[in-house]
Amino acid sequence: MEDQAPLYCLALLGTVPGGQVEALKQEIAVRLEGLGLELGKDVSLFEGDLVHFKPAIDRCSAALCFSAQSGGNPHNEAAVGQLIKSRIPLIPVAICKDNFSAEFPGKLGGLNGLEMKAGLGSLAMALLEGASLLPKQRRVFLSYRRVESTNAALQLYAALSARQYDVFLDTHDILPGEHFQEVLWQRLCDSDVIVYLDTKEYFDSRWTKQEFAKATMRGLCVLRVGWPGVDSKAGQTACGEVRLSKESLNSLDQLVDAKLTEVMDMVEMLRTKSVAQRYSRLIGKLRNSIEEYDGEIVGYSVRRSVIVKIAGKKIVAYPEMGVPTSHALHEATLDFHMLPVAVVYNQAGIKDRKWRAHMEWLNESVTGQVRLISTDDACSEFIEWPETHNVA
Repeated sequence: MEDQAPLYCLALLGTVPGGQVEALKQEIAVRLEGLGLELGKDVSLFEGDLVHFKPAIDRCSAALCFSAQSGGNPHNEAAVGQLIKSRIPLIPVAICKDNFSAEFPGKLGGLNGLEMKAGLGSLAMALLEGASLLPKQRRVFLSYRRVESTNAALQLYAALSARQYDVFLDTHDILPGEHFQEVLWQRLCDSDVIVYLDTKEYFDSRWTKQEFAKATMRGLCVLRVGWPGVDSKAGQTACGEVRLSKESLNSLDQLVDAKLTEVMDMVEMLRTKSVAQRYSRLIGKLRNSIEEYDGEIVGYSVRRSVIVKIAGKKIVAYPEMGVPTSHALHEATLDFHMLPVAVVYNQAGIKDRKWRAHMEWLNESVTGQVRLISTDDACSEFIEWPETHNVA
């Protein structure tokens, strides 16, 4: 009988402080809904003592661990060690980060954690990232006119970086001697959200117009931060908007705290939407490619992977929403599937020559375990897959 258990297993271990367990569960459910998943159906949630949390090894699992100071029992050290050995992400959540070592005196204290002050949204996001439901890398592309909004761009760069985002800012991230446009487009393709500072002359530049076109092509979510007195242009592709008044900017033309927080929260929300959009678009392109030879997607597996049936073969394909890396190829080999597996990506807009040369070299070296395939080439590549994948 086919295993119908959820592929993802989340856990809240210990007692959530402040009676916030239901609110946290609701936050998790909302984030999952944004990914097109349902808590209790597609994703299970365990609540209780850590010693009783024993997820199957072929499931993607992660847990938030709350300290005994919240009213629960101390975490069993042997059970903690076993979960760590099984490579299950455990995220200790302290009531106060200043007391972290006192709240987690054992093995959990050696892990990087969060504090309740981070907010339930941040806890939910960290849990989903741990279970591979969201990419662990958080990437934002900042687009602006230097002559109009440099101070605000630098402020957003620092604030997003403090929230553990990898932020692209052209003045910071392109080294001397590198091909400016190749690196810029590469980083845009690898981003979750593009935040643009819509100042008076922002759309006078052809580069900003091209950034919008490429962001739309990749299915990225776009956040407009509208400057005072600047109307949103017709035809702009924005998924969210933060409007600024004159009172929203200080004497240095930086955002006041309330507006800065609003932008940060909107980026968090749009990131989940962006992941869902790009996943859907990538799977759609893959499906269109394999249908050229009567191929079909017949199932789903861990890490949002899909099972493809084509030319009498079954192949597991891992979607890579951004720019693939050697780390992505390695992780695709860890889930007990028949090798080689595929990592499938959307090649549109990815033109960096150094990256292409590196990935071509790497692909030739690991072809027996994993292969990097563009959606455009998926049909022809899968037809030539090893005979070991033939369906009996």
